[in-house]
Amino acid sequence: MNELYVGIDIGGTKMLAALVDGDGTILSKARQETLAERGAHDTIDRLIAMTESLLRESGAAGAEAGIKGIGIAVAGILDPAQGTVVLATNLGWNNVPIGRMLEERFQCPVNVLNDANAAALGEWLAGAGAGTEDIVFVTVSTGIGGGIVSGGHLILGFSGSAGELGHISIDRNGPACACGNRGCIELYSSGSAIARRVRNDIRGGDPRTSPVLRQAGGDADRLTAQHVAAAAEEGDDYANEVLTESGSALGVGLISIIHLTNPKKVIMGGGVSEIGETLFGPLMETVRKHGIPDLVNPVQFVKAKLGEDAGAVGAALWRQYERMRNA
Repeated sequence: MNELYVGIDIGGTKMLAALVDGDGTILSKARQETLAERGAHDTIDRLIAMTESLLRESGAAGAEAGIKGIGIAVAGILDPAQGTVVLATNLGWNNVPIGRMLEERFQCPVNVLNDANAAALGEWLAGAGAGTEDIVFVTVSTGIGGGIVSGGHLILGFSGSAGELGHISIDRNGPACACGNRGCIELYSSGSAIARRVRNDIRGGDPRTSPVLRQAGGDADRLTAQHVAAAAEEGDDYANEVLTESGSALGVGLISIIHLTNPKKVIMGGGVSEIGETLFGPLMETVRKHGIPDLVNPVQFVKAKLGEDAGAVGAALWRQYERMRNA
């Protein structure tokens, strides 16, 4: 019988649990709202119930039926050795021993991973990076994150939090970032940055913003990067300008990442990546124009395959990866 694993991805708004086989195939999955405002114990209790239901419905209830491990992907500062979420600001968690709590319930090993690294692992082992030993995974969504696989090893760093690609500075005199740095890529190219720029222009009275504002139903507060993309698709020059500049800024950051890691593939994921060529055309043009040719020209830019499932799949396959690493 193929070994079975559970992967769990806990985000600020939703949590996803998936039953995954050793090849990274999702056999079944379930999702719920996180409802983080109710507190960590409520979230974890519902997560346990959701996982129990998932296993029960699949006919694989409990470790005795073949569950070899559980992986949990979560954003924040982690203590992987203890299975503890030290700080997760999007959840309001401080020193939550989620690993121990799930180990006690399911009687199997539980590992806690940074969410972006888990997604990178999923795309590498079971998605767009399969068969490649050197990749950079970039997720462009509300924020920007990522993960790096080099020589067949996921780069984790001292505390398991390597790969904070969104907080690479591309302008030391740029705007202040919440991380404490200035001019981070995330401030220029994330979904929230794109929307914030347009909202600021609307509030400043820029008449060019009218087509984007119409896409948002006339409500600047609900405007998103997808509204900007929709206006660009209809040929709006202002929207195209915003996305071109955001894509170019991301390209500047990726040059440094490519120079540092020398990947064969750069895998682009996250909701904002669905904007497509309007954003990534300028990105790749910037990379090719300003990067070291021998390093940037061979790089393949590809779309992620696993979508929102990447974090759960990567978390589930963590024990598979550990076996590969220790072989």
